[in-house]
Parts: sequence; C-alpha cells; structure tokens
Amino acid sequence: MKYIFDNFKIVASDEISLRAAEMFAEEIEIRAGFKPEICSEYNGSYVAFRIEDASDSEEYRVEHNGDKVVITAHRLRGLLFGCGEFIRKAVFDGRKIGLVKNISVTRTPSLKIRGHQLSYTDMNNTVDAWDKEQYERYIRDLVLFGMNTVEADSGVREETNELMKFSQKEMLVATSEICLKCDIDLSVWHELWSKDSDEETVEKMHRLYDDLPKLDILFPPGGDPGDMQGEAFVQRCVLMKREMQKVFPNIQMWPSAQAPHEYPDWGERFVKEMTKCPEEIDGVIYGPNHAMPLDELRRKIDSRYPFRLYPDIGHNVRCETPVHFDRDDWHYSLAATLSREAVNPRPSEYRLYHRQTRQYVDGSVTYSEGVNDDLNKFIWSAMDLDCESDLRENVLDYCRAFFIGADAEKLADMLIAFEHSWEGDPVENVNIQTNFDAFTKMANENPDLMQNWRFVLHLFRAYCDKIVRDRRIFELGLIDEAKTLVYLGETKKALEILKTDFSEEYKENRKKLDEFAELLFNLIGIQLDVEHYHGMKWERGCTLMTIDNPVTDRRYLINKLEENPDFGVKYFERNNVAHDEYYFSFAEHGFEVCGKQKGEYYMNFRGDMNFDEELPMCITKVFDHFNFDCRVSGLTAGDYKLRITYKNNRNDEIEHHKVTINGNVIHDGAQYGGVKDEEFEKLWLTDDFSSIVYDIPAEYLENGCATLEITEPIDGFMISEFWFVKA
Repeated sequence: MKYIFDNFKIVASDEISLRAAEMFAEEIEIRAGFKPEICSEYNGSYVAFRIEDASDSEEYRVEHNGDKVVITAHRLRGLLFGCGEFIRKAVFDGRKIGLVKNISVTRTPSLKIRGHQLSYTDMNNTVDAWDKEQYERYIRDLVLFGMNTVEADSGVREETNELMKFSQKEMLVATSEICLKCDIDLSVWHELWSKDSDEETVEKMHRLYDDLPKLDILFPPGGDPGDMQGEAFVQRCVLMKREMQKVFPNIQMWPSAQAPHEYPDWGERFVKEMTKCPEEIDGVIYGPNHAMPLDELRRKIDSRYPFRLYPDIGHNVRCETPVHFDRDDWHYSLAATLSREAVNPRPSEYRLYHRQTRQYVDGSVTYSEGVNDDLNKFIWSAMDLDCESDLRENVLDYCRAFFIGADAEKLADMLIAFEHSWEGDPVENVNIQTNFDAFTKMANENPDLMQNWRFVLHLFRAYCDKIVRDRRIFELGLIDEAKTLVYLGETKKALEILKTDFSEEYKENRKKLDEFAELLFNLIGIQLDVEHYHGMKWERGCTLMTIDNPVTDRRYLINKLEENPDFGVKYFERNNVAHDEYYFSFAEHGFEVCGKQKGEYYMNFRGDMNFDEELPMCITKVFDHFNFDCRVSGLTAGDYKLRITYKNNRNDEIEHHKVTINGNVIHDGAQYGGVKDEEFEKLWLTDDFSSIVYDIPAEYLENGCATLEITEPIDGFMISEFWFVKA
C-alpha cells in the first residue's frame, strides 16, 4: 500500500456532494467495518467531494495528493464514478485503508451508454430472489465501475414465482427509485405483439409507467420476443414515444432491430421505414437474432440514429457469442455439463467482442440473466468507461473491490485462468487442476471468504471444471480397456469395466457442489437446480442438473451393449476410415480443420440435451447456416459416396438445397436430396436426425481433391458430420 488513509474524514458541503459523501461512507463501512465522519471542512487526511459547474456532463476529476483526495464532477453520477476510482484501487486492512497507486485522473467516459439488464422475472437465475436492498447493492456495485444505465423488464407479462418477494411492478418502482437516488438512467425493455391494438399498448404503458419516479428510455425488441412486421413495429414505437412524452417529456425511444423468425424480409422493411427518419426514434439497438450483421445495418440506417449494443454476456451455447465465438470450439464435454448459463468469467473474449463492435455504437446495455456472468458485467462496464483500460488491471479492480482480505494479485490470475480452463479437451488441460488447487488453497487459508458469494461462486466453477476433467479421464480409460475386451469377444467383461464406480475423491468433490449450491442460494439467491432452489428450468443456470451429463460415450455404449452384445465392434469402427477416405465431426474435430465459414453461422449444441444418452457425442455439435464449404484431399480410389448427418428441420417448400463437389452439382432441388440411409439411421441416430448419401463420380475429383459446398438460401440446413467413403 503506497498511500495510507488512517482516521480520514469525508468532506462535502453542497447537497449533491453530501449525497455522494454518504454513499461513499457506506461503501467504506461495508469494506472496513467503520463509517468515516462527514464534515464540511478538515485539514487532516480526507476524501472531499465537490460539484463544479452543474450540468449533464459525465466528466469527473480526481486529484490525489498523499493522504488527501478531491473528487470533482458536474453531477452526482460523476462523483460516484470518482468514488469508484478510489474503491477499485483501495486495499482494506481493518481501519487502515491504502491506495495501491496515485489515482489522479480527469476522465470523460469513452462511451455514452454503459449499462446492464437486471430483469426481475421468473426467467432470471438470481435476481428474482432478491429484496430491494440486494437490488440496490448490486446496482451501486456496478456504478463504481462506471455503469450509468439499468435496464428493467416492463412486467407486461406479470411473471411470478415462489421466490419473488414483490410483484414486478413493485420492483420496477423500486428500481426507478434506486436510479433516481444514484442519478443514473432507467431503461425499460417492453415487448410488443401484433395482437395488441394501439389503444391497448397505450393503456399498458400508462398503467405500468405513469407512477415511476423516473423513466429515461424505452427499448422495444422487434423480435425475441415480438411478432410485428418491420414497418408496423417502427410505427408502434413512434406512437409509444409520443404517448410517454406526456408523462416523461425527455424520454427516449430505442427500438431493437431483432427480427421475428416468421418474417424473412423483416430487416429490409424495418430499414425502409427508418429511411423516413421518424423524429420520435432516438437510436437503434443491435442485439441477438439481429436482422442483419452490424456493419450492414449501420450502413443502411441514417447516421443521425446512434446505435446501442445489446451484447449477451451471460450465455455459453445457443447464443450470439458462445464460448470461443471467434472459432466455436468449446469442447463438447464442457458444453454438455456446464451448459448455457454456467458461471462464465470470460474477460478476454468479451474484450475481443467489445473491440469488434465499439466503433459502431454509442455504448451498450448487456443482456444477462443473473450473476453467473458477474465478472463479465464489471469488465464490460470498465471497458465502456475507458475503452483502452488494461484487462488484468480491471480484473484486479474487481478483486480489490469485492474480495476484502484476499490476495488480489493471486485471485485476479485465478479468475483470468478460468478462460484457459475452457480451452481444448479437458483431458489435455492441466490448467483445470492448477486453478482448482489455487481456489481450494485460498478457501482453506481464508475461511471468511466462504461467506463472500462472489468467491464461492467461482470456487463452485473451479469444482465443476475439475469434476468434468476427472470424469472424462476416468471414463476414457474405461472405454479403452473395454475396447480390447470387445475385440476379444468378451462383451460381458467389457460391460463390467464400463460400469466401474467413481473414486471416493470424485464423489466428495461432486458432493461439494451440492453444498456450495445451498450456500450460494442463501447468500445471493442463485438457483442452481429446479427441485431445491426453484430455478426456472435446467437450461437457466441450473448447473446441478447438467453437471452429470455424459462427457464421453460411456453411458451410450453401456446402453447399446446391453441391448445388443454385438454392437461394440460396430461402435469402435463407426468413424474409422481408410487412408484414402475422410471423416469429419464438428464435435470431435472443430472448425480449424474446415477453415472459417462465410457469414454468421450458428452452433446448435445438443450435448446438454442428450438426457437419455441416445446419441454418440460425435454428433452433438450441429452447424446451422445457409452455406458450408470444406476442402478434402487424398480421395484417390475412384468413385466415392458422401454421407451427411443432417439435423432434421423439415421444410417442403425448399427448392434449392444444393450440394456441389468442385463446382459439380450433386443435388440442387428439394431439401437434402440424395438417398436416405434408413439402416444407418436406425443404428446410430434418433428421430430428429437423418443420414443422406450422395454419389461422387471419380471425374468430379481433381487429383484426389474435393471442395464440398452446401447451400440453401431460404431456411438453411443443419449438419453434424460427414464421410467420404469409397463406393
């Protein structure tokens, strides 16, 4: 600690500065156990607050000289951001407080809009269990990192569950009050439906919003959910703005260009309506299920309308930015067990996404469904506040602000290491064990941290990674041993091997997850399963319900061998090919083999849905797009057959499902084409997959080389694997 603040006081005189001083004193009390005195002047060690030239400017200045700090701003939120500069660099040792560096800075935030969605709905995996005090605490934590906007759910659907202590309307009012108290903006997400008339929409808005202390922004999504066609959607937004200006004269309208799936032309019709330049629209939001890529949309919408990003920082699969979104290679064993809303610190990935998008937008309000993405929120806010801020320093700030008494340097590296734990096959990733050892050691050496929900949350994740890795190593060993017995014809012994029980150490670690889940529910309300903690469903952060999912084909193989003792050899030879043949699986091999695909493809991961172990893991990753291409060589044996495993998405209106080899058309017509292999499907697939075989004449190949291209312009297609085998 370089700069010591011992027995310091807080200096403030005007009304706004006094409000900031009181809130700062509360932050100190939470971390140091005492509340500094607030006075109008003092000559000793102090932190002073001053309002200078009151305005809407968010610029603030921190002047630091030894044990004296002066924070100057134009409004309350600026003073609170200045508080954050102090808290993020502070180290607390009882009543002694030190700063790790001189915090002098004059800062104008890099991006104007810096917010997070904190929806009080039954869909959320945490927030629905909070009381108003917890809600305010979380909002104030985020303000310390520069957040200036909270987004709430409108409550149109009046969703409730057994955890909610208040109605959605009551919490919306409370959120508005908190935003007023902290001098930050309130944005409300308001879904629109064609079944509602203009009059019904107006009635709902007045009922929901008229008595709010403040309301700054309305955010209606075009789709996800929503079903209004593009031009009708914009017209409804214009009506909403005009109506709500009667109550909130300065309210802004920011429609989101998220397209309903039922309208392929929604984007173009939305753009056409926006070319009329309605003055009631203040900006456009870009989020999941967008009508077109960001660059294309920006080129088509008049630059008078700023863009706001709506990034999904909470989900891991089946989402806009899945784990390793730039290459989509998250290993199926991790995806199957940790699923869509596991604890997911991903600071460097989101820095990449932030860098890719920030030049297009005036800022962002993130999409989130709980605290599983807690670190991501704070890192995103820090980057919005200062786009060029250092990533590790931002993680250190998070550790200093929220893990009092812990070694912030060590903990920051442990949190960053979580991303490395998700690289490649867990079997090959020793970082998982290293990080597990570090977290368990810190927990043992700092027992007070076990009452810190943020620490327990990440300890839970360290155990999850460890369990997946250990189970996969154990099961792959069993499968390898069983393989030898299968080829010797000793199927019964192979089954006995495959059914070997887990070690006591593994069972103890798995039991810990249940203990941590209960502790976390009591500490912060996160719902890690449905039965005990009232989560909405398994996909909504209920990791306890997915952590035991298959990580290998062990259970699949047991089921098949019990049905048919002769299945074993077929299984072990399923994907084997000769040196002049080729097999590719999205799950087993990844995009590095095929090369980067054109456009915005989607990976429809199925591994966490394999409840009955009916599928081999090699087909659990499903590529979903309008085009796919891959180059293959070594096909020198004459005529070939191309076998493709498609995920069914039956559409009888498709007329141009096209498959070509080196530009030679194999099929161009109805969906899939080719010849359906019912025998293969019966042996290897479930009803929602199809096996289609195409003939490849030798003359279509070029010295054994093939460029496979699949296209379908209307509905696209979904594939999991394919073979080139000799005819």
